[in-house]
Amino acid sequence: MTGKLFYGSQTGTTTEVANQIQEQLSDLISEAKNIYGTKAEEIDACHFLVLGGSTWGDGELTDDWQDALHLLDQVDFSNKVVALFQLGDQFGYTYNFVSAMKIIYDKVKERGGKIIADQVSTDGFDFEHSEAVVDGKFVAVTYDIGTGQKRIVPHPVSAVTAVKG
Repeated sequence: MTGKLFYGSQTGTTTEVANQIQEQLSDLISEAKNIYGTKAEEIDACHFLVLGGSTWGDGELTDDWQDALHLLDQVDFSNKVVALFQLGDQFGYTYNFVSAMKIIYDKVKERGGKIIADQVSTDGFDFEHSEAVVDGKFVAVTYDIGTGQKRIVPHPVSAVTAVKG
């Protein structure tokens, strides 16, 4: 199975998490790469994808994902397995906690993708609202990076467990 991880990062935190996930899933993911500058053909060539990013402002994608979102319209996801991960700050952005990942989730589903690890428990999180909660579960493995905190919950290795099943 050919796999890659594509992510968007504004401050570098998502890059760190993406690299940790790639290291733990090295048997499935050959590369972790920022979505900025990526071509649709690179995404389309993969059978397994991990897509990740964080939420900014009022539930918006990072700039690099916003600029690259149109690439997903050029990819046939019907024969692809996709896992998602999202970073957010449940206390600083309690009303839009990790909401941006729902945009990517919807696009992959619309294009026929099979999303795995998309029923992630909200237990242990304390937020008011998230668009990325569907039927009471997060649509992606979710990390709370917290304002000024260097804590990531859950640890990126738990993404491996979720993806490998």
